[in-house]
Amino acid sequence: MNILRRNEILPMLILIALYVLIGNARSIQENPIIPGAVIAVNMIVPVIGGILFGWRVGLAVGLFGTLFNAFSPAGNEFELHAVIPHGVMGFTAGYLRDRLPTIFAACSIIVGHFLNIATFLLFNLITFSVINSVQFWYGLAFESLAGIITIVVSIALYRVVTQYREHIYDTIEQ
Repeated sequence: MNILRRNEILPMLILIALYVLIGNARSIQENPIIPGAVIAVNMIVPVIGGILFGWRVGLAVGLFGTLFNAFSPAGNEFELHAVIPHGVMGFTAGYLRDRLPTIFAACSIIVGHFLNIATFLLFNLITFSVINSVQFWYGLAFESLAGIITIVVSIALYRVVTQYREHIYDTIEQ
């Protein structure tokens, strides 16, 4: 039994690399609410992978992208504890891709955020006093909304570009 299909391997590898590259970008801001954490811009990558290429790619990108990033120069304890939540988030996006419109599948980033919070609480990386703050929830809502918008726009652009490319190839063949 093959775990990944042949046509899923290259997109998966590219998205894992993209996850780590975004995670190591110098423009990533520290999280103003949670000391030692950063704004999780790269969380969009497993969701995009899941929606475009299916649950296997979403799961693999979430697990391996987060794991490799955790051991990169930008890695930290939060990233290491986010491996399973990000894998579940990518899997969820891939599972929902054919069942719901893209905008609803993109909301699987919220699943990742809540699993991160639960994991961070479980391993004492954050305290309940942090999540009792209204500012925490406003920040999370903003980060989630920005992520959902970015995911939907990225997927729309990818689909337009790939359809245009297929149109060109069809024209050449005729």
